[in-house]
Amino acid sequence: MDTTVPDLVTHEDAIARMRRLQSERRARGGDVMASVLSAYFGTSSDRLLEAELDNLVDAFLLSEDAGNSDAARRVGRLREGRALTIVGESGTGKSRTLDRHFLKREEFAGYGAPNSDCMLISVTAPSPCTLRLLGMSVLAALGYETTRELKENVVWDLVHHQLELRGVRFLHIDELQHVLQSRNQLEIAKVQDTLKGLMQHRQWPVWLILSGLPAVATMLSGDEQIWRRTRHVTFEDLTLERDVSLVRRLVAFYGAEKASLSIGSLADDEFVARLLHAAMYRLGVVIELVQDAIRHAVLLGSSALEVEHFAAAFAARTGCVPDRNIFTASTLDWHLIDPREGLQRKDPADSTVKDKKKKPRAPRDTRNK
Repeated sequence: MDTTVPDLVTHEDAIARMRRLQSERRARGGDVMASVLSAYFGTSSDRLLEAELDNLVDAFLLSEDAGNSDAARRVGRLREGRALTIVGESGTGKSRTLDRHFLKREEFAGYGAPNSDCMLISVTAPSPCTLRLLGMSVLAALGYETTRELKENVVWDLVHHQLELRGVRFLHIDELQHVLQSRNQLEIAKVQDTLKGLMQHRQWPVWLILSGLPAVATMLSGDEQIWRRTRHVTFEDLTLERDVSLVRRLVAFYGAEKASLSIGSLADDEFVARLLHAAMYRLGVVIELVQDAIRHAVLLGSSALEVEHFAAAFAARTGCVPDRNIFTASTLDWHLIDPREGLQRKDPADSTVKDKKKKPRAPRDTRNK
C-alpha cells in the first residue's frame, strides 16, 4: 500500500487546494450548476407574498403617520404592530421565497449585511426553543454579544432596547414551530404574550413575519389578540390535476433554459406524476430533484435530461434500492412507494425468524374502517 504523503503547494489555502484538485469535467459542470442553482422559479405564491409584504409595510407607514398626528395618536390601533405568517409543510419553498423577497425589496436594502441600517432582521427559532433562548437569538441577530447567563426578563428588556437602538421595525422568526416541541403550555403562552408585547409596545412597536410549519398558525390562533392582528400566506402542496403545466414549465426553465439540455422525453403526464410523488408534492423538493438530475446529466456529459438522471438523483437523495426507485419502478404500484423509506432495509434473516415465530393469521378486513 502506498503511504506516500503528496507534497503540498507552499502557502496554498484549503479552498485553492480543492479547486486545483477538481477535475476539468467537474469544473465545467460547476459553471452550468452555478446558473441552475442561482436561478429562481416564481409562482403564484410569490405574488401573494409580495402583496402581503406590501400590506405590512403600508401598515407600518400608517403607524408612523399616526405618530405624527394628534388626532390619529388617539386611535390606538394605528400605533400597533401587525403580523404576517407564512406557513407550509417542509420543502414547500417558504424559506427561499421569503429570503428572495427580503433581498429584492428596496425597503429592506442592506438585509443580512452586518452593521447595515436595514429595518428588518431575521432569526431562526432555536431547537429546543424557550422564550429566553429565542430572545438570545434575536440579540445575536441585532449584533449584541454577551457571554453572561442572562435571565429571561433581562434578555427581552435588552431585545426591546436593541431593536429601538438599531432602528429595527420588522422581525422575521423562521421555524417558529420549535416553540411547540416542549409541549409546555406555560412556555408557549409566554412566547405568545411576548410576540403580542412586541406588536403592542407603546414606544417602539414591531411588525412580525413568522414562518414555519402549519402548526405555527395553529399556535398563534390560540391567542385572539394575536389572531386579529395577523394575516396569512399558505404554501400549499402541489397537485397533479392543478399543477402539471407548472411542473413542465419548471423542468423547462431549469433544464432547457438554464442548463441548455434537451428535455423532450420528459413531457408526458406519467413522468410529472412520478416527479411529484418523489418530491412529496412539495415545490421546493421538486426544484431540488430537478437541479440534482441536471447535475448528474452534466457530469455524464449528456446533451439531454433523461428519466435515468432523475432516478440517479432520487437514489442519491434517499438511498433507495433500484426496485424501490419511484422514477424507474416498473410496477403499476409505484405510487405506493413511500419517498421517505429509502434507507430502510428489510433483513431477510430477520424476516424468516419472525415468520417462524408467528402463527398464521387470517387477513383482517379493514374495509370501511
